[in-house]
Amino acid sequence: MCTLIALHRCVPGAPLVVAANRDEYHERPAEGPALRETPAGLVAAPRDLRAGGTWLGLNRHGTFAAITNRPTACLDPTRRSRGLLVMDALAWAKASDAAEWMSGLQSGLYNPFNLLVADAEHACVAVYEEWVRVERLEPGVHVIGNADPDDRAVPKIDRLLARAEQAARGEPERLLDELAAVCAGHDGDDGPLADTCIHLGSERGGYGTRSSTLLWLGEPGGRSEWRFAAGAPCRTEYEDCSKLLHGLGLGARS
Repeated sequence: MCTLIALHRCVPGAPLVVAANRDEYHERPAEGPALRETPAGLVAAPRDLRAGGTWLGLNRHGTFAAITNRPTACLDPTRRSRGLLVMDALAWAKASDAAEWMSGLQSGLYNPFNLLVADAEHACVAVYEEWVRVERLEPGVHVIGNADPDDRAVPKIDRLLARAEQAARGEPERLLDELAAVCAGHDGDDGPLADTCIHLGSERGGYGTRSSTLLWLGEPGGRSEWRFAAGAPCRTEYEDCSKLLHGLGLGARS
């Protein structure tokens, strides 16, 4: 997954709102979001059928985790799959506990990544390039892509921050629709990889935006919503997966 937008503790009625595009090779098999049993309890997540991990998920405590890959000149296929880290993070009841666990990740075990963990109180990102550093995120709008979190020196991140901040200033009832439009955007000015919704043909390896997620985690007793597009969001409708939140005991769209 290459685009992750997180609005943490800055939207009325929703401690966490997420919009995320997963960019991957089309030949890599995957399943959509479902309730899944783990040794630590029930989680809701899609699944990578090649390595068994996932790119994002949520546990019954309301802790959310998602990963984006960082570029590397020498991808090591013998290292542990980065998608398994999301499932590891979802074993923790609190984001603050997950942050402490992330700070102890072993050096040289993974290819580079950014791992976000957030709940209603805390949000943090583990930035991993041979060794790990953990950054706490202040309340606000954040974009985690393939570079450092919120790095406005990267044109794509700067553009997405501006658009997400504009959406956050609007009516909360329209926020997910506004973020859906951001996820479907083809407004990059430096080739197709600069777009939010990516399309590369078979001559470029058959790579692109494979799916998109919109998540609204409301306050206890309030609205919660999960939308999932099983394809590029510019041409695939989002389906309502909010029943997964109800299955976790987190409520569902009323």
